[in-house]
Amino acid sequence: NILDDDSATVSIAGTTDVNEAGPVDGVFTVTQTAESSTDTVLTYTIAGTAVDGTDYAALSGTVTIAAGQTSATIAIDVTDDAIVEATEDVSLTIAIDSSDPQVTLGTATDSINILDDDSATVSIAGTTSGDEDTPTDGVFTVTQTAISSTDTVLMYSVGGTATSGSDFTALSGTVTIAAGDTTATI
Repeated sequence: NILDDDSATVSIAGTTDVNEAGPVDGVFTVTQTAESSTDTVLTYTIAGTAVDGTDYAALSGTVTIAAGQTSATIAIDVTDDAIVEATEDVSLTIAIDSSDPQVTLGTATDSINILDDDSATVSIAGTTSGDEDTPTDGVFTVTQTAISSTDTVLMYSVGGTATSGSDFTALSGTVTIAAGDTTATI
């Protein structure tokens, strides 16, 4: 028998953030500090605020550093949607599934960001005039040009010749366009 005295450590690092503008795909790199005579098969779990299969192409959950190599990559293929979103993140945690028994884990978790390239504009329009004779309530419609992944909360002020509380019911001063919607009414 020839007993080996070498060892290696495997770590993961988020090396490229995702950007919908471009688009630019993200990359995680798994690195082994020394070559192994056998494949190092790693499994990984996925976490973060971005959704696997929605915000980026679904991931397999495994990556292999081939025998004689010291690194492998996991691509995060961006899905350029039309939804206004805050920066989201993808986090991967690796575990060794099979390899030389002298290969151990170093940094097991890292994350990258998904930067959004979408924006929206909000406008308001008087869509129904009030009428005391009918009676008909007046309506303002607030419109957002694209859906958002979160609620859009807007503040407004009231002016004009009509008197709040006497000519019309006092208004709250805020309106919310719900996530996934593009309009709200006042």
